[in-house]
Amino acid sequence: MVLEQEIRKTLEELIDKFIEGSPFFRFWKVDQVSPVPSEKFLISFDSLVKSFPSLIAVGASRMEDETTRTVLAVNLYQECGEGDVSRSHHAIYRKFLTTAGILLNPASKNLFAEEWRTGLFDYINETESTGAALGALAAGEFLAQPALSRIYAVIKPHYPQADQEYFTKHLVLEEDHVREITAIIARQTQADGGWEEVVAGFLFGLSVWETYFNHLTEFVIPG
Repeated sequence: MVLEQEIRKTLEELIDKFIEGSPFFRFWKVDQVSPVPSEKFLISFDSLVKSFPSLIAVGASRMEDETTRTVLAVNLYQECGEGDVSRSHHAIYRKFLTTAGILLNPASKNLFAEEWRTGLFDYINETESTGAALGALAAGEFLAQPALSRIYAVIKPHYPQADQEYFTKHLVLEEDHVREITAIIARQTQADGGWEEVVAGFLFGLSVWETYFNHLTEFVIPG
C-alpha cells in the first residue's frame, strides 16, 4: 500500500525534474518571450485543449473501479462545460484567442500537437494495465498547474485585453484534479497493487509531453 502523501511527493518530484530539464521552460521566462512565440504557442495549444475530453473519456472507459470512473467522469463533465457547450473548456479557450485577436485557420494545426494526442490516446486505450493508463492521465494532471503557471505568467502581459478565464479557472481546478487523481491512485494501489505500473504510465505520459515541448521549442523560438 502506498500512501497518498508518498504518491504525491514522488510524482511532483518527477514533474519538477521534467520542468527543470525542459529547453522550453528554460526559454519560457517573463520578459524574455516576445508576442510572436506566445502566439505560436497559443495556436498550437488549441489542439491540445480540444483533445483533453477524449483522453479523459478513454481513460474513464478503461477503469474497472466505479469510484475511479466517477472521478474521471466528473472531470470530463467539467471539461465539457457541465452540459453547456458554450462553457466547455475548449470554448472558453477559444474565447481567450478571439479576445486576444488571434485567428486560427486550417493551416494553424501542428503535426506534433496531433502526434501528442495520438500517442497518449493509443497508450491509454491499448495498455493492458489500468494502473499504467491512470498513470499516463495523471502525468498531464500533475504537469498542468506548474506548467500553466509559468506559461500564463509570460502570456498575460502580451494580451491584457483578452478574457483570461481559461487560465485563471484552470490554475484553480488543477489543484483539485491533482488531489482527486492522487486519491484514486492510492485507492487503486491499495486494492490490487500496481504502483510500479502507475509510475511506468506516468513516465510514458511525461515522455509524450517531452516530445511535444521539444517540438514546440523548435516551433516557437526564433531561429
